[in-house]
Amino acid sequence: MRYYLKDEALIIEGEFEAVSSGLQGGWKKINYIFNHTVNDFDLEEPVDYLRKIAEKYGLKEYFGLLTSVPMDKLSIEKIDDVTVFVTAGVKNPNEKIGTINIIIVIDAVVSGGGMINAVITATEAKTKALIELGHNFTGTNTDAVIVAMTSKGRYYEYAGPMSELGRKIWIGVNKAVKESLLKWD
Repeated sequence: MRYYLKDEALIIEGEFEAVSSGLQGGWKKINYIFNHTVNDFDLEEPVDYLRKIAEKYGLKEYFGLLTSVPMDKLSIEKIDDVTVFVTAGVKNPNEKIGTINIIIVIDAVVSGGGMINAVITATEAKTKALIELGHNFTGTNTDAVIVAMTSKGRYYEYAGPMSELGRKIWIGVNKAVKESLLKWD
C-alpha cells in the first residue's frame, strides 16, 4: 500500500479487496481508494462528481468518498498491520452536512464475516470517540466507511472489538476520529 495527498484528495494505491458504504459502494477488488474534499456539497449528481474526480486522477477500479472536511484535518493511525485514515467534521450533525469518513486498510487476509464486522467495529469506535469528546450523537448524516484488505500475510477470522484485529481497528479509529475532530480547535 502506498498513500499520498494530491490537491484536496487522499489517494491510496494497492491491490485490495474492499467493502464500502460510500457512493458506488459494495464489495469488490480495487486498486485505488480516495477521499476527496468537496467545497460545495450541494451537488446535484454526487456519483457523477465522484467519477469525474477518479478520471481527473486517472484512477480505475476504485472506491471513493466525498467529504466537506479539508485534508489538513486528516488523521492517520497505524497499528501493526492496520492503517486507519479519518477525516471528521461535525459542525452540523444529523441536520445538515457533516461528515466522518473512515478508511481502514488491513495488510492481511480477513474472512468475509470479518470484513463486515470491521465496519461495525469501526462505527462503534467512532461513536465512542464522539461521546468521549462530549457530543450527544453517534455520527453525521453522510458518514461512510471503507474496509480494504491486501489479501497478504496472516489470516483473521474475526474483527469484533474483542478480537485481535478488532482491537487494532477500535483503537485506530477511536484515536483517529478524536485527532481529526480536535484539529478544528
